[in-house]
Amino acid sequence: MQPSSPIAKAGLQVSLGQAATQASSFVRNIVLARLISPADFGIAAILGVTLQMVEMFSNVAGDMLLIQAKDGDWEQLQGTAQLLRAGRGLINGLLILAFAWPAARLFGVPHAAWAFRCLGLLPLIRGLFHLDMSRLQRHFRFGPAVLVDAGANWCATLVAIPIALWLRSYAAMLCALLIQAAVATALSHILAERRYRWAWDRECWMRIASFGWPLMINGILMFGIFEGDRLIIGSAGRLFPANSYTLADLGAYSVAFALTMAPTMFVANVGSSLFLPFLSAMQDDGTMFRQRYGACCQAVCLAGAITSIVFITLGGSALTMIYGSKYSAGGTVIGWLGAMWAVRIIRVAPTLAAMALGDSKNAMVSNAARTISLVGMLIAAAMGGGLAWIAIAGLCGEILALLSSLWRLSARDSISPTDCVVPLGIAMLGAAISAFAARQLGGGLATSAVSCAASAAFVIVCMYLALESFRAQVSSVFFRKQTYAALQT
Repeated sequence: MQPSSPIAKAGLQVSLGQAATQASSFVRNIVLARLISPADFGIAAILGVTLQMVEMFSNVAGDMLLIQAKDGDWEQLQGTAQLLRAGRGLINGLLILAFAWPAARLFGVPHAAWAFRCLGLLPLIRGLFHLDMSRLQRHFRFGPAVLVDAGANWCATLVAIPIALWLRSYAAMLCALLIQAAVATALSHILAERRYRWAWDRECWMRIASFGWPLMINGILMFGIFEGDRLIIGSAGRLFPANSYTLADLGAYSVAFALTMAPTMFVANVGSSLFLPFLSAMQDDGTMFRQRYGACCQAVCLAGAITSIVFITLGGSALTMIYGSKYSAGGTVIGWLGAMWAVRIIRVAPTLAAMALGDSKNAMVSNAARTISLVGMLIAAAMGGGLAWIAIAGLCGEILALLSSLWRLSARDSISPTDCVVPLGIAMLGAAISAFAARQLGGGLATSAVSCAASAAFVIVCMYLALESFRAQVSSVFFRKQTYAALQT
């Protein structure tokens, strides 16, 4: 791809937008974590889990159909999708309102029932979102969607600071969520090119339902992956008498989870924008497809290795330095969570390769395998195991999901797992060495930094020596830089 191509420009826009969005969420979490207690941060996490559960269980992805359908610009299809989104928002809002008291009781926070009721406003607001933001993306016009997402997140972050200083409770997070939804919906209407309207067409409805049901199942699986562990931690004290998890534990786990998830979401979202067209362009050329797939595998394995090494060696120190010593309990799990998210980064390559070859079920199959880890989490919670066992179960689930994705890619499309397994093995070896060094050398900041740098250098050198294609890519980049410098002089 040339740098001036529409795909490259779109990738740059998405990258900058994701960086801005992740930065705003990161700053907001730091501010709230420092200004409210771990127990209140745990309640805030419960509110987020409840909202995600309702939203993901009912998502038929009409917005994605507008991007992928050949007639996605048809106003009748967009109007039907907008009507269904508004109806879904109304139903979800009523469901949250109806189950606010039972949910608060389940999590042991009956005094927060009012917050669960207020949470019902969020689906109503989101239901009025203008889907022109999705339709424009079919023409590689990502600017409006990026402005909506980043703008709403930063508005919520800036407003959350004075609110948190004033309230000093989980209510600050609720206010931030409401403001973010309201600003995003308002911006979607301001930046839209079409007038917002509802329409009803039976054929359009059937198309949306047919397109969306596999994605809705995948959304349910994704909820189990992203929120299941915190849901178990938050309710374990009521479900299992032998368990001693507290809201403070949930708060500490949540900040560690958010800190380790941020780079994963950045790599996954940017990779989805860049790798998919990069691979799809060669779907009819088996040799070139494998070469490009191998390059993608090497990129994600290197990113995953460095991510896991950083959190294994420096995660505990970074957590207390950023969020404060009151969240130090999260230091016992951050290394395991970093390794878990690193495996998920690596899973981006085979998932997108399958999608480029027309297999949209690969992600659903691997996510189904990933949810098996919830059984391990429930067993750990029932037996009174520490928080680390919850994270370890998640890591095992991600490894199983990666193997499932590679297996299906090999069985369906004859893409050898070797292209991913070799760089994966190097990445896992680097992570294991960093974990051994961290355990043997202690937790001093200077020592951890040296161990982190040495482990990362080890992975890069091993990939350079073991993978000919990796050497070729490095040499190509170096040669281009040298040539450009010579031409400039």
